[in-house]
Amino acid sequence: HWYDDFVGIVMHPDSAVARRQVTDAAGIVHHYEEVLAGEAMQHGPVMLSWPAVQQAGTGGAGGTSVVIHEFVHKMDMQGGGADGAPPLPRGFMGARGPREAARHWQRTWAPAYQHFREQVAMAERFGAPMPWLDAYGATAPQEFFAVACEAHFVQPERFAEEFPQLSAALRAFFRQDG
Repeated sequence: HWYDDFVGIVMHPDSAVARRQVTDAAGIVHHYEEVLAGEAMQHGPVMLSWPAVQQAGTGGAGGTSVVIHEFVHKMDMQGGGADGAPPLPRGFMGARGPREAARHWQRTWAPAYQHFREQVAMAERFGAPMPWLDAYGATAPQEFFAVACEAHFVQPERFAEEFPQLSAALRAFFRQDG
Protein backbone atom coordinates (compact mmCIF):
# COMPACT_ATOMS: atom_id res chain seq x y z
CA HIS A 1 0.00 0.00 0.00
CA TRP A 2 3.00 2.34 0.40
CA TYR A 3 3.22 2.76 -3.33
CA ASP A 4 -0.48 2.79 -4.34
CA ASP A 5 -0.03 5.93 -6.40
CA PHE A 6 3.22 4.75 -7.95
CA VAL A 7 3.20 5.04 -11.72
CA GLY A 8 6.78 4.21 -12.64
CA ILE A 9 10.41 5.20 -12.60
CA VAL A 10 11.83 7.79 -14.96
CA MET A 11 15.56 7.19 -15.32
CA HIS A 12 17.74 9.97 -16.72
CA PRO A 13 21.11 9.04 -18.21
CA ASP A 14 22.66 12.10 -16.51
CA SER A 15 21.59 14.68 -13.96
CA ALA A 16 18.12 15.97 -14.64
CA VAL A 17 17.45 19.67 -14.95
CA ALA A 18 14.03 20.85 -13.83
CA ARG A 19 12.61 24.23 -14.76
CA ARG A 20 11.15 25.87 -11.69
CA GLN A 21 9.34 29.05 -10.85
CA VAL A 22 8.58 30.71 -7.55
CA THR A 23 6.64 33.84 -6.72
CA ASP A 24 8.21 36.02 -4.05
CA ALA A 25 6.43 38.10 -1.40
CA ALA A 26 6.28 41.08 -3.78
CA GLY A 27 4.47 38.99 -6.42
CA ILE A 28 7.48 38.76 -8.75
CA VAL A 29 7.80 35.42 -10.52
CA HIS A 30 11.35 34.06 -10.63
CA HIS A 31 12.34 31.33 -13.09
CA TYR A 32 15.34 29.10 -12.48
CA GLU A 33 16.73 25.67 -13.26
CA GLU A 34 17.48 23.08 -10.61
CA VAL A 35 19.84 20.13 -11.13
CA LEU A 36 18.32 17.00 -9.59
CA ALA A 37 19.67 13.61 -8.60
CA GLY A 38 16.11 12.45 -8.06
CA GLU A 39 12.58 13.55 -7.36
CA ALA A 40 9.43 11.86 -6.10
CA MET A 41 6.14 13.20 -7.37
CA GLN A 42 2.89 12.71 -5.48
CA HIS A 43 0.51 10.61 -7.59
CA GLY A 44 3.31 10.35 -10.13
CA PRO A 45 6.62 8.70 -10.90
CA VAL A 46 9.95 8.66 -9.16
CA MET A 47 12.65 10.33 -11.26
CA LEU A 48 16.24 9.20 -10.79
CA SER A 49 19.56 10.20 -12.31
CA TRP A 50 21.54 7.10 -13.32
CA PRO A 51 24.90 8.51 -12.10
CA ALA A 52 23.33 9.24 -8.70
CA VAL A 53 21.90 5.71 -8.55
CA GLN A 54 25.34 4.26 -9.32
CA GLN A 55 26.93 6.33 -6.53
CA ALA A 56 24.35 5.28 -3.93
CA GLY A 57 25.92 3.83 -0.81
CA THR A 58 29.48 4.39 -1.99
CA GLY A 59 31.98 6.92 -0.78
CA GLY A 60 30.39 9.88 1.01
CA ALA A 61 30.48 9.67 4.77
CA GLY A 62 26.80 10.65 5.08
CA GLY A 63 25.34 7.30 4.09
CA THR A 64 23.48 8.46 1.00
CA SER A 65 21.23 6.67 -1.48
CA VAL A 66 19.04 8.61 -3.89
CA VAL A 67 16.89 5.52 -4.45
CA ILE A 68 16.07 5.11 -0.76
CA HIS A 69 15.62 8.88 -0.42
CA GLU A 70 13.04 9.21 -3.19
CA PHE A 71 11.09 6.07 -2.31
CA VAL A 72 10.91 7.22 1.31
CA HIS A 73 9.40 10.47 0.04
CA LYS A 74 6.73 8.38 -1.71
CA MET A 75 6.00 6.65 1.61
CA ASP A 76 5.87 10.01 3.39
CA MET A 77 3.40 11.30 0.77
CA GLN A 78 0.89 8.59 1.70
CA GLY A 79 -0.25 10.85 4.54
CA GLY A 80 -1.33 13.55 2.08
CA GLY A 81 2.01 15.18 1.32
CA ALA A 82 5.65 14.91 2.24
CA ASP A 83 6.06 16.42 5.70
CA GLY A 84 8.45 14.08 7.50
CA ALA A 85 5.61 12.32 9.32
CA PRO A 86 4.44 9.31 7.29
CA PRO A 87 1.37 7.29 8.22
CA LEU A 88 2.49 5.00 11.02
CA PRO A 89 1.76 1.28 11.22
CA ARG A 90 -0.84 0.01 13.69
CA GLY A 91 0.63 -0.30 17.17
CA PHE A 92 3.69 1.76 16.26
CA MET A 93 6.09 1.53 19.23
CA GLY A 94 3.28 0.37 21.51
CA ALA A 95 0.92 3.24 20.69
CA ARG A 96 -2.75 2.55 21.40
CA GLY A 97 -3.92 4.54 18.40
CA PRO A 98 -2.86 6.73 15.48
CA ARG A 99 -2.88 9.98 17.48
CA GLU A 100 -0.66 8.56 20.20
CA ALA A 101 1.70 7.19 17.53
CA ALA A 102 1.83 10.57 15.79
CA ARG A 103 2.58 12.34 19.10
CA HIS A 104 5.39 9.87 19.80
CA TRP A 105 6.79 10.42 16.30
CA GLN A 106 6.68 14.19 16.74
CA ARG A 107 8.34 14.06 20.19
CA THR A 108 11.12 11.93 18.72
CA TRP A 109 11.72 13.63 15.38
CA ALA A 110 11.13 17.34 16.00
CA PRO A 111 13.94 17.81 18.58
CA ALA A 112 16.36 15.73 16.51
CA TYR A 113 15.59 17.80 13.41
CA GLN A 114 15.99 21.07 15.30
CA HIS A 115 19.31 19.94 16.80
CA PHE A 116 20.54 18.83 13.39
CA ARG A 117 19.58 22.18 11.85
CA GLU A 118 21.54 23.95 14.58
CA GLN A 119 24.59 21.76 13.93
CA VAL A 120 24.48 22.54 10.21
CA ALA A 121 24.00 26.26 10.88
CA MET A 122 26.97 26.32 13.26
CA ALA A 123 29.11 24.57 10.65
CA GLU A 124 28.05 26.84 7.79
CA ARG A 125 28.16 30.11 9.70
CA PHE A 126 30.92 29.66 12.26
CA GLY A 127 33.15 26.86 10.97
CA ALA A 128 32.08 24.19 13.46
CA PRO A 129 32.52 20.63 12.21
CA MET A 130 29.89 19.64 9.66
CA PRO A 131 27.69 16.80 10.98
CA TRP A 132 28.12 13.35 9.50
CA LEU A 133 24.56 13.16 8.19
CA ASP A 134 23.94 14.86 4.81
CA ALA A 135 23.34 18.57 5.46
CA TYR A 136 20.51 18.56 2.90
CA GLY A 137 18.42 17.06 5.69
CA ALA A 138 18.45 20.44 7.44
CA THR A 139 16.38 22.09 4.68
CA ALA A 140 12.95 20.72 5.73
CA PRO A 141 11.43 18.03 8.00
CA GLN A 142 10.60 15.82 5.00
CA GLU A 143 14.20 16.00 3.81
CA PHE A 144 15.48 15.18 7.30
CA PHE A 145 13.24 12.10 7.33
CA ALA A 146 14.45 10.97 3.88
CA VAL A 147 18.13 11.65 4.68
CA ALA A 148 17.81 9.82 8.02
CA CYS A 149 16.27 6.81 6.26
CA GLU A 150 19.14 6.77 3.76
CA ALA A 151 21.68 6.68 6.58
CA HIS A 152 19.61 4.13 8.52
CA PHE A 153 19.91 1.65 5.65
CA VAL A 154 23.31 2.55 4.17
CA GLN A 155 25.29 2.91 7.41
CA PRO A 156 22.97 1.53 10.12
CA GLU A 157 25.56 1.11 12.88
CA ARG A 158 26.81 4.68 12.63
CA PHE A 159 23.28 6.05 12.34
CA ALA A 160 22.17 4.09 15.44
CA GLU A 161 25.19 5.33 17.36
CA GLU A 162 24.55 8.99 16.52
CA PHE A 163 20.73 8.92 16.47
CA PRO A 164 19.64 6.10 18.81
CA GLN A 165 16.05 7.31 19.25
CA LEU A 166 15.55 7.86 15.51
CA SER A 167 17.12 4.49 14.80
CA ALA A 168 14.65 2.80 17.16
CA ALA A 169 11.75 4.68 15.53
CA LEU A 170 12.90 3.66 12.04
CA ARG A 171 13.38 0.02 13.05
CA ALA A 172 9.79 0.06 14.34
CA PHE A 173 8.50 1.92 11.29
CA PHE A 174 10.16 -0.49 8.85
CA ARG A 175 9.25 -3.44 11.11
CA GLN A 176 12.84 -4.58 11.47
CA ASP A 177 12.59 -5.77 15.08
CA GLY A 178 10.35 -8.73 14.68
